[in-house]
Amino acid sequence: MVAVPRFLLGLCLGAAACAPVINDMRMGTPRAPREPTCSLDIVPPTDLATIQKYEQVGVVHLSHEEAGTDPMAPSARELVRPRACAMGGEAISIMASGNILSPALTTSAFGAYLVWAKKPSPSAAPQKF
Repeated sequence: MVAVPRFLLGLCLGAAACAPVINDMRMGTPRAPREPTCSLDIVPPTDLATIQKYEQVGVVHLSHEEAGTDPMAPSARELVRPRACAMGGEAISIMASGNILSPALTTSAFGAYLVWAKKPSPSAAPQKF
């Protein structure tokens, strides 16, 4: 068995704790997934035009990014886009973003993204459950 110096173990654990974390939650009518590099429109989350055209299909939350990371930065988009596309998303909104000061006096950035898909056209007959 190989002995690992404590400081090296601490560095590895510290680096792992600082890696970006991404979570998602689906909601509403399930949609077929789209390709991981799909195109997503950026829409305002509270605009009446957005609410009339789209319905929410999920939320993606990104945390533990480097402090000061813009929620629209390429590194954030690279992590968020595949999740939004897997939900069948066609548009995305930034609901919240910022930096968090942790008890260890390190800061990290977060972003919360709403995922939208176009509303389906109304059917002539109601669906049965």
